[in-house]
Amino acid sequence: MIAFNELYQRRSKLTLFGTAGKAIPRPNALAKSLKEGSLLLPKPYIDHYATPLENHLDHLLQSASAKRLEAYALEALTAAVYQHTQGFGPAVPLTRFLAVISNLFRSFLSDEKRAKIKLPLLESLPPLAMFQHDGGRGPFILTVDWLKELIGASVAVVSLPATCAQHPVFWGSLAHEVGGHAVSCADKGLLNELARHMPRAFAGMPTPSGVSRRQFDRLWSYWTDEATADVYGILNVGPAFIFSHAVVFAAIPPHDKNAGPKLRMESRFDPGDPSKELDPHPTDILRLHLAAGVIGALSRLSTTTRINYINLIESLSRTLATGKWITIDGKIYGERDHPQEMNFKLPLSEMQQAARQVGAFIATTKLSALGGHSIQDIETWDDSDEAHSMRVKSALLNGQTIADLGDDAHLLAGSFMALLEKPDLYGSVTAALNDGLDLSFQRDPIWGKPRIRPVVVRY
Repeated sequence: MIAFNELYQRRSKLTLFGTAGKAIPRPNALAKSLKEGSLLLPKPYIDHYATPLENHLDHLLQSASAKRLEAYALEALTAAVYQHTQGFGPAVPLTRFLAVISNLFRSFLSDEKRAKIKLPLLESLPPLAMFQHDGGRGPFILTVDWLKELIGASVAVVSLPATCAQHPVFWGSLAHEVGGHAVSCADKGLLNELARHMPRAFAGMPTPSGVSRRQFDRLWSYWTDEATADVYGILNVGPAFIFSHAVVFAAIPPHDKNAGPKLRMESRFDPGDPSKELDPHPTDILRLHLAAGVIGALSRLSTTTRINYINLIESLSRTLATGKWITIDGKIYGERDHPQEMNFKLPLSEMQQAARQVGAFIATTKLSALGGHSIQDIETWDDSDEAHSMRVKSALLNGQTIADLGDDAHLLAGSFMALLEKPDLYGSVTAALNDGLDLSFQRDPIWGKPRIRPVVVRY
């Protein structure tokens, strides 16, 4: 059995959602910081993000002052540029962060992969990155659609708490934000099509007791965006994604360290939200089984490997569950803001089965938004990816370098799986992963140095 409890205890001691780093500069100094930071960006980011941001800075500051724009959003918008002046280059967390984002994003949008299945080639830049001074909100993304409306920019921004900067082994959530939200938004109509057809995922399955079929279908359609981001995460980083997610979510306050790791079995509304809108994420415990459904549908991963991972997930789920019921409490808003009350308890076993079917459906269904292809046709976790990540894991367990053993997804997956086996190697695994991500940044086609092709090579 994996050493989940030991890694959870180590994760619980890290304040990954606290306060760290430097706060946003005062308004009178912010414009200067943005100008200096933009000089360190590649030209496409200057044209498509920094310049629109600078042009709209006064409007953003006024909106923040009037409470129409929240402080965390203003910081994320601007820190994506000005934080480049606080440390940029080799062996800097921000550049490692950018390397991972670039790698995960390009894996789904590469010209080569899309050309093979005759999908339109999308001209999209990988998101920018920043470390949030107050990390209470956890990881999040400011999507391209939102930024276009706000300032006319065409680049997304991904945020991690600044307290996460020195802990890249927990960056697996980026596969959800970058490989999920950022990529799914690039293919227009994909999420709406999945949500519209979500009831097909439950073909042959009886409606869980305690809820009408209409409410049940509406609930999962409402969860489509976040569920799809999880699916993309697994297709990109492999099964390690869900184990990383589980460790992080089990340790999110409030949690009883003495009771051991547990996952939430309820989905509610934010107490500070007067609209009482339901959390758009599937209930934490269900995300394990959503992942199991995806893994079971991985067409190019061996049957033995899939079964082994699913068995691990089932065992972990039994450990992390706190009862036999899923509680749903909140409102779902539809057309013209008409709310639909969601207030019921559903059997855990039936919701787990539903989650599995949703995971398999999202990964394999053919979509008009993808030209009749499935998401898995573009990118999937296969036997080759698994072999690369296992080589990374083996090297780390033996104290060896991992810099040339795979891409960033392989490094993240192998590093986390190594820690699930030997949590005491946290320091050496983190150091080796940092070295690998430094090399990835240097080689990145967007962020790395321009490659000069000399006429003469001197041996």
